[in-house]
This record gives sequence, structure tokens and C-alpha cells, in this order.
Amino acid sequence: MSNTEKTVAILGNGVVGTTLAKGFAALGYQVIFGTRDVRSAKTRAALDAVPGARAASFAEASSASGIAVLAVPWSGLEAAIFTAGPDNLAGKLVIDPSNPLDFAGEVPQLAIPATDSAGELVQRLLPESQVVKAFNIVTAAHMVQPRLADGTPDMLIAGNDAGAKARVAQILKGFGWRAPIDVGPIGASRLLESLAMLWVIYGVRNDHWTHAFSVLGQKR
Repeated sequence: MSNTEKTVAILGNGVVGTTLAKGFAALGYQVIFGTRDVRSAKTRAALDAVPGARAASFAEASSASGIAVLAVPWSGLEAAIFTAGPDNLAGKLVIDPSNPLDFAGEVPQLAIPATDSAGELVQRLLPESQVVKAFNIVTAAHMVQPRLADGTPDMLIAGNDAGAKARVAQILKGFGWRAPIDVGPIGASRLLESLAMLWVIYGVRNDHWTHAFSVLGQKR
């Protein structure tokens, strides 16, 4: 595996980005945080949390990587993609953990119609990339080495490219997950983002944010 293939651009330096960066670093990947400000306190905190990582612009991080993770809020997703540059991500695996959630009202809701999804939007904006929806149905605290007292959670993924999904499956295995459940092409992101909406509603109603989903009685 080349140095580029073993380099991951984490586009975003919040909780999700830092958590996934730790997971990749533990697997031996070089981590580059893509950020708007490489000298900000938030960037320094992310770098401190992932020894050996470095920070660069979105475009520089994307160009130097073999994998990119869109660890930015929904409100900044499109801007991050354009700043990163579709050409810099062409031919590469792009993992999309985003959820198009609107918290403006009393009850959270999806911010886009049920006939579309953030995953599909990302694939449209990155037509030459292999986009895989993953990590969007669980809290950041369980994205790497998930441990729940009452059971083992499952990760569901979607994407158009079988090879890209196989790579994500290997990453998930390294992160401590069992084999992910492939729900189909990137259009199935609509289902995964609705499932994330259900995750949020359960959290709101119960003031509880460490739950996860598991599919029981799976075909073996």
C-alpha cells in the first residue's frame, strides 16, 4: 500500500473528526486534518489528541490523501467539498458520516426532502469519487471500538462502489466493529439518514445519547 493510500484526510476537527482520526492513527494511517485555520485552538486540540497528525488546508489535505472523511457539520458540507476540490478527491474513497438535520423547531427533522439525501448530494458533487455512507447512525463515542453493556451494535453502510465498501468494511473491522451491513447503493443513504433521525428522536425523548442499533437474527 502506497504512502498516499495510507494517508487519510479528516476534513473537520470536531468531535467526530478527532474520534475517527484516532481510529485511523491506531491502524497506522498518517492523519491530516483539513481545516480552515491550521493555527486555531480547535486545530491544536485535535492535533494534541492524535499524536503524529498534521494540519493543512482542505485542498492540501485532500490532495495528499488516499481516503477522505467528511467530518463537517451539515451546514458546512457543500462548502467543505468545494474548498477541498473535487479534482483532489477524484478516484478516492470518501467516507460520509454526515446527517442533514434541522434542529430549528421543537422537534428535530430532516433538512432535505425524503427524495434525496446528504450521501447522494456528496456523490453528485464528487462524481469521480467513491462515496460510502458510514458512521452516521451512532454517537462519536462509539464510532471506534464500540462497547455497549447489553449488546453489540451494527454499522450500516451504503455506496455505489463494491470495492470502496469492502475497504470501509476493513476499516470498520480495524475499528472494532463486526462486518457491516450493506444496504445498497448511495441512494440508500435516505434510509440511513432517516435511521439517524430516529436515533436523534430517541435521544431527545429519553435524554440519552449513547445508544446504538443492532440487527438481530442476521443471515450467516
